[in-house]
Amino acid sequence: MFNRSKTNKYSWTAKLFLCALLAFFLFELQYVGRIILFDFVNPSSSPYIRAEQERLLEEGKHPVLYQWVDYDQISPYLIRAVVAAEDADFMHHNGLRWDAIKTAAERNLLSDKRAPGGSTLTQQTVKNLFLSHDRSYFRKAQEIILTPIVEAIWDKKRILEIYLNIAEFGNGIFGAQAASRYYFNKNAANLSRAEAIRLASILINPKKYQFVKSAPLINRRVNRISHDLNLVQIPQR
Repeated sequence: MFNRSKTNKYSWTAKLFLCALLAFFLFELQYVGRIILFDFVNPSSSPYIRAEQERLLEEGKHPVLYQWVDYDQISPYLIRAVVAAEDADFMHHNGLRWDAIKTAAERNLLSDKRAPGGSTLTQQTVKNLFLSHDRSYFRKAQEIILTPIVEAIWDKKRILEIYLNIAEFGNGIFGAQAASRYYFNKNAANLSRAEAIRLASILINPKKYQFVKSAPLINRRVNRISHDLNLVQIPQR
């Protein structure tokens, strides 16, 4: 016999699912609008920068250091060093490396807190500019959804330009210009090869290695970046 109550139950479940899906779509749509905007307008901040600004002020420390500079005002050494350090295949992928994502997910499931995130520079740009830095599956899912959209709308030069301006280089230090002024008292355009490699090497954990000039991990990264510096490709200036 036909069960009307069971049919109504399934009908309401389907409606709730569709409503949730629509809400999620509308929520993500506002990010698409901002991605389109930032193809033409330079971001003045990010959720993470604002959160760090609030934290530092509460702790009575110096305000966030952040100053935008265009791509052609950043030393080619630093551009190459960052690509070599964080994503050597940056110019050759569409924003996602599924093998790295799969490996990171498997390690996280095994509760390995030290597992690398498997994130490309595009993914890191999406996270740094739009999302929180919380370690959650929802945030990672958003990152994976938005990354191909960024790759479709921005060119590689724009992605790298924004990354270099909002990446964290120390406690409250954001972007190539602020980092260059803080560590070496010079503009980002004037960084030497060694200085650029030093800055790129601490991106793995800038707060931890901000004042550490020599550590096994940093030394290995410096050696690898030095070796790969001229092997990686970067967008033309």
